[in-house]
Amino acid sequence: MKHGWLLLAIALGLGGGAAACRSEPAGAGCPGVESSSPPIDPPVMAFLSAARALHHEADIREAEGDLPGAIAALERLVATSAPRAVEVDEVLADARARLAELRLERGDVEGAQREVEQGLQHAQGPTYFRGHLLEVEGRVEERRAAALGDAGHGAEAAKVRAHAVSLLEEAVRVQEQVIEHALADGGARD
Repeated sequence: MKHGWLLLAIALGLGGGAAACRSEPAGAGCPGVESSSPPIDPPVMAFLSAARALHHEADIREAEGDLPGAIAALERLVATSAPRAVEVDEVLADARARLAELRLERGDVEGAQREVEQGLQHAQGPTYFRGHLLEVEGRVEERRAAALGDAGHGAEAAKVRAHAVSLLEEAVRVQEQVIEHALADGGARD
């Protein structure tokens, strides 16, 4: 399961851990869960569950060499009615990045670029998801540069390749911001 871990982490980190404590008597508390934790939002949890299932279906189809089937499963995910929530945006951004990678693997450079652009709409700030989408976009541009070079358009290929490198550098900057933010919040390693 390539992406199921991410969905599970989002669910547990953003309220899923409180699920086990819902049946506790008022004031009894729950180990590891702040008493001020917001209640779990059933539509968000349902969306995350559906997303996990569709990613798993895409994993199976991809393992069988059925890239169109894997793409179709992820297209269902991004077309699913979704509640408005940060974790939903993260899942949608991640799904768009994976769709872009699959389309790129099939040689659909324009389709991959569209997926990245749509994914970036769900990842505005400096997050892992934005950084990953920028990385994928850099790979899309790298593929575009190679095609231009193969077609004898060396000068244009060089410009696109330079853009690819700048996108990859931007992806690193975003991920560095994510790391710095996490470390500032007490996530420092010993």
